[in-house]
Amino acid sequence: MRAAWTPAALVAAMLTLGACETGGVWANVPADNSPDGLACRVEAENDPEAKRIASTMTSGNAAHDEVVRQELLALLPRLYRACMQRRGAIRGGVEPVRRTTF
Repeated sequence: MRAAWTPAALVAAMLTLGACETGGVWANVPADNSPDGLACRVEAENDPEAKRIASTMTSGNAAHDEVVRQELLALLPRLYRACMQRRGAIRGGVEPVRRTTF
């Protein structure tokens, strides 16, 4: 019998996808250890849309999991930049070039 995904398991799965701060789904987010950078990473991680996407992860469908990873690769940098702009840590302007893999 397969266990149901709990909120903690979903966040753990999302973080497992990222494996480290500079790779995985976080590959497109700058490694910024400032208070603003750390707070914005947490905010992006806890965003309802990011959690919804991460919740669709499976443990056996590699093709679907790659689609989920690509969605997070695009979403997390947008959430991070929006947070950093709200905090005044970065200025708005031209969107940086997106990496699609790590």
